[in-house]
Amino acid sequence: MPKIFAKDLLFLFFGITTAGAAALGFQSSRIGNENDAKVPGNFGACLAGGGSDAKWSDGWKYLLTKANGGDVLIVRTDGHLGGYQNWIYKDQDQLGFPKVNSVTTIVIDNKSDADSPAALKAFSRASLIFFAGGDQANYMDRLKDSDSIQILNNRLKRQDIAIGGTSAGMAILGGVVYAAHFDSPQSEGLMVTADDVLKNPMGDFVDIQKSILELPNLDQVVTDTHFSERNRQGRILGFMARSTQNQNLKVQPNTIKGIAIDEGTAVCMDESGKARVFGAGNAFFLKGNGPIERIGETNPPCLARSLTNPSDLNTQILQALGAHLAGHQTLEWNNNGTAVTAYIIPGRKDGNSFDLLSWSGSGGQSQFWFVDGSTPQSPQFRTRPAATPENKPDQ
Repeated sequence: MPKIFAKDLLFLFFGITTAGAAALGFQSSRIGNENDAKVPGNFGACLAGGGSDAKWSDGWKYLLTKANGGDVLIVRTDGHLGGYQNWIYKDQDQLGFPKVNSVTTIVIDNKSDADSPAALKAFSRASLIFFAGGDQANYMDRLKDSDSIQILNNRLKRQDIAIGGTSAGMAILGGVVYAAHFDSPQSEGLMVTADDVLKNPMGDFVDIQKSILELPNLDQVVTDTHFSERNRQGRILGFMARSTQNQNLKVQPNTIKGIAIDEGTAVCMDESGKARVFGAGNAFFLKGNGPIERIGETNPPCLARSLTNPSDLNTQILQALGAHLAGHQTLEWNNNGTAVTAYIIPGRKDGNSFDLLSWSGSGGQSQFWFVDGSTPQSPQFRTRPAATPENKPDQ
């Protein structure tokens, strides 16, 4: 990750209010030329899995080249300023970054910030916009239906801006978003795990929504980050399955897609859907193949029919209820072991590529991923090799 330097923390406060202690208004920090270059960018997008940005620095070079020497805007919702300015503008780690006119960070603390004149100006004039890490629920809540997002979506349609995001900032770039408004049902404060999702894919905590952004070629794609490090393989299959149950998303089990990325790794793509993987880990390109055998509570059994011994009614009610919940809330997406096709590309391999339109790539390996729900109380994520010559592990 870029380091936070004291000289980056040059706060410009607009509209400061007081309520007991003084509260911060709109926050912004800038380094470089004080006058905007007003240079349109060229479309390019990078989705990064979190962790160190330096590990996918070639992807940053790609983004900064698309900025055409203009102004870079870093958007945050975590209350922090700085961190990226010197790292990008002064190329502090000597990574060979192209020069840009300026780098500005803005903090969106509420909906008012997203509609403030300063934010609208920044979204209108930037050549590259990058969403930092934090909490995607904050991005979704504070930017949804804002004038800033409308400006950005219009520019994405014109393809006169580059865009990127890492961790939570990546989560909002897909057309289907895990919005993360809820904690794990196991314990308050814990992140939702693969086990949580597989055992109850229709739970409120499987918070799947339509994105606030409209990037080309990603409208039917759900994303996940910190992927291998947090064992999220089963989680994204649950996200994909749940997406098919949200009618407003208009996806089916054989059309839903996913892009999952390890830390220190990014997928960067152009307007035609041609993508490269940069960095230290792997990127995973997923596509559903067939029907979902079990999700949610469709056609639940009648509990009364499960009772065979009225003399032990309470015990039988509990047992029947347990069987009902286990058999009809957990996920089974098997399709004879071919539920989802996974194409896995290592960022460290030169010449790798992926085509988002044909959903095919080179430089990686193919697998089938599926959820074995034969034991309903404990569905399991499983894999098996695909019958292709490219399924040998990368050395």
